[in-house]
Amino acid sequence: MWKSVFLAAGVFSCLVGAELLVIESASIKPIDGTGPVREITAPDWAPWAVISAGAVTILHFCSGGGSGSGSFGGGSKAVGGKFPLA
Repeated sequence: MWKSVFLAAGVFSCLVGAELLVIESASIKPIDGTGPVREITAPDWAPWAVISAGAVTILHFCSGGGSGSGSFGGGSKAVGGKFPLA
């Protein structure tokens, strides 16, 4: 289950990073409508950092990252410590 959570977090990070590449700033208005409107501007390096963090997380998922797991978490195919010949 944790692997799917990390995959979702990686995809989300890549999408947020791509969105940061497209927009220059975001205006946030309070829910109740009172108070000042905040404008947020991301630094130039932020989109690339978020995209790369998401990509590394997705690659870690695809490589089966974790203790003793093979590709996509399939586990080791070894039998008795040795790989079968067939």
